[in-house]
Amino acid sequence: MKIEFYIPSDEFIPSTLRLKVDDEIDVYYEKLQTDFGYRFTFFKFQQGVSRETATEIVNQIVARMVSQSYDHGSQWRENGVRHIIENDYELNITVFFRVRDAG
Repeated sequence: MKIEFYIPSDEFIPSTLRLKVDDEIDVYYEKLQTDFGYRFTFFKFQQGVSRETATEIVNQIVARMVSQSYDHGSQWRENGVRHIIENDYELNITVFFRVRDAG
C-alpha cells in the first residue's frame, strides 16, 4: 500500500493533515486536542472506502507513527482502544497512544 503526504492546491488552506493512499484514497488526520491520539477521517461518498479498507490503512499509518517515534526517542504505543464512528458520508477512526515507560 503506497502512503504519502501531499500538499493540496494553493486555493485550499488545510486545517488538518492529509495522506494519499495508492494515489486515490484521501486520508485526513488531526491530533486530538484533549488526549494523546489522532483522528483519521475517510469520506465514503467520494471514494467508497469500506470499514475494512479504512482499518487496514489506519493500521499501516499507526505502525509507521510508532516506528518513527523510536527515531525521536519517545517510543509510542497504541492504547488498543479505538473509537470508530461511521455515518452515510464519512468514517472516523480515532487511535489513542501512550509513551512507553522508560523503566
